[in-house]
Amino acid sequence: MNNENPPGLLTGHSLVSCIGDLSLQDHDDLTDSTQIATRSADMVYSRFLDSTEWLDEYVSTLHFLGWSVFQDAIVTRKRSGLSRSVADFLVQSAQAMPDTRQGNAMIDTLDALKYNEPALFSLDEQSLMGQRFQAIPARYDEKGVLTIAVFNLELVAYTKKSSFLFWDWEGHAAAIIQQRAYLKLDKKKLESNRAIIERKVREIKMKKFDLRKNKQ
Repeated sequence: MNNENPPGLLTGHSLVSCIGDLSLQDHDDLTDSTQIATRSADMVYSRFLDSTEWLDEYVSTLHFLGWSVFQDAIVTRKRSGLSRSVADFLVQSAQAMPDTRQGNAMIDTLDALKYNEPALFSLDEQSLMGQRFQAIPARYDEKGVLTIAVFNLELVAYTKKSSFLFWDWEGHAAAIIQQRAYLKLDKKKLESNRAIIERKVREIKMKKFDLRKNKQ
């Protein structure tokens, strides 16, 4: 049995990739926070019809739980054409971040997801085959603070494909619309909300899939 935390995970419509090993507590806190924020936003907005308002509520919930927003809060909507697959787009976006290791972490996470059929089916179902989904690169900064980027994404295409992340969209006039936000974990604030987090998590029935690097 592997007791180490996986470098990536999928929960709901959110794909998380991590540089290195997060501590067990940080791994659980990130997962719990993501699930709570998703449920909170889903209760007041449709992620498919009201994406901007949904993301505002999602980030507000994370902030309440103990994640401080930085780098100008939420970056406005940006549209990018797809020349290959969504997976390639996610890797390129991660590689463009200040810590270039996040590109390799995203590759490992996507490689593990590609061969996990239950996780792929769940992502298709939760995202309506890419209509709304999230990618969340996570890492410790130079001070050891856990930081995340939340990429809120929409696949715009005339057709729907299962395993949409890995479909080659060249020639299909497909595009990605994205918004993003950057957050840092304030452990003292989160710890003060520990009882609330534990209670909320018990109320949530959201699947989680650990994604480990494919060693084949």
